[in-house]
Amino acid sequence: MEEEVKLLINNAQSEFLKLYLAVGFYTGLRTGEILGIMHGDIDFDNKVINIKRSISEGKITTPKTRGSIRQVPLLDDLVPYLKKPTKSLWLFSKDTGSNLGRFGENRYREWRALLKACNLAYRKPYVTRHTFIVTMLKNSDLSIMQIAQMTGHTTTQMIIQNYAKYIKGEHLKVDRNLKLFTDKSADSTA
Repeated sequence: MEEEVKLLINNAQSEFLKLYLAVGFYTGLRTGEILGIMHGDIDFDNKVINIKRSISEGKITTPKTRGSIRQVPLLDDLVPYLKKPTKSLWLFSKDTGSNLGRFGENRYREWRALLKACNLAYRKPYVTRHTFIVTMLKNSDLSIMQIAQMTGHTTTQMIIQNYAKYIKGEHLKVDRNLKLFTDKSADSTA
């Protein structure tokens, strides 16, 4: 997965797609939340991105749920991709400085061309969110609750139901030296 993420980001032709992919892969944000980021939402001192809005079909709205209004960690790997504020308030903007109202057909065309150039099967750009969640489940010390909160889910149910199925063989990574029946056990063997 890590190789594909790097392959996609490094081969993205436009600054838009390179930045979109980096933000998506390193935050797990929904497409509308990514498009809704303003430069002022990025707090480099506290290393968080404040998610306050979403953009869908050209309309600025609140994020999907109450739990979706949140702060997400600004991971060190994302920082180099974040451009310095321009004349626009928006991280993703049109040449006029106004917000980018949607991902758009031209961007989908560019995405499909990138996948083809990287010899990868088609998948939706939203896959950045799925990749983030599955990677966090597999490779981090975070709890499922922390991952749910980072991605704007109010419970862990969505994480378990939708993403745990992509993680196979984790149960075999158990420490074989684990002592089940020791003094630490809450049950007694009377």
